[in-house]
Amino acid sequence: MSLDKTSVRNGMFVMGTQGERIGKVIRCDSDTFVVEKGVFFPKDYELRYDHITDISGGTVRYALTDFLRGRELETAKPGATAASGATATAATATAQRGDRRSDRDEIRIPLLREEIGIEKVARESGHVRIHKTIHTEEKHFSVPVTREEVIIEHVAVGRDASMSADGAFQEDTVDVPLYEEEVRVSKRPILEEEVVIRTVAQSVEREGSAMLRHEEAEVEDTRRDAKSAADDAEYNAEYNEESDPDTRR
Repeated sequence: MSLDKTSVRNGMFVMGTQGERIGKVIRCDSDTFVVEKGVFFPKDYELRYDHITDISGGTVRYALTDFLRGRELETAKPGATAASGATATAATATAQRGDRRSDRDEIRIPLLREEIGIEKVARESGHVRIHKTIHTEEKHFSVPVTREEVIIEHVAVGRDASMSADGAFQEDTVDVPLYEEEVRVSKRPILEEEVVIRTVAQSVEREGSAMLRHEEAEVEDTRRDAKSAADDAEYNAEYNEESDPDTRR
């Protein structure tokens, strides 16, 4: 039966098709969902969506395989006595021992590893301040100017002066104005140059490091350890028998 995977949500209770109380859903993945450990599972267990038979009233009905049903289930069938339950469990366990290896479900163990995520964030690293100052310096210059001077010449005439001429034999003063050029200094501002300020982005290499974790699966075969222990015990027993003088006699 094909159901929508989104119908399975965390907190829903999972029961077997024969009334077995399996547990509560604690995580939903893309292909499987995880049931928390409890009476049925000694640890959290992954179940597949394609074995779901029905979802109703917050309960998920799941078709258990023979391997999973061979475990100790806490059944919820009404009217069943303790004696009949024990007999049915023993019969079921006996019939299923030979088929467990062929009907075992997949157990998926997720192995995680960490990756580095790099993000660049712009931040203010400082300021650049530009100050404009005023400097005063003395400039020397030389400019030609014109000025007037007085030159007096005596010119001999040698003729008779008219007695009727005005101002004869009278004292007189003649005022002659003299002119010269003077230098007047004026100042005006002139745009000599401009200072252009702009920012330029440069790419530099920055080195960094991070500690990353990853998971690995280690397989421990307890059967091999038990066999090695049995072989050691058998070897020690044989050695002790050979070393005992009473045994050699």
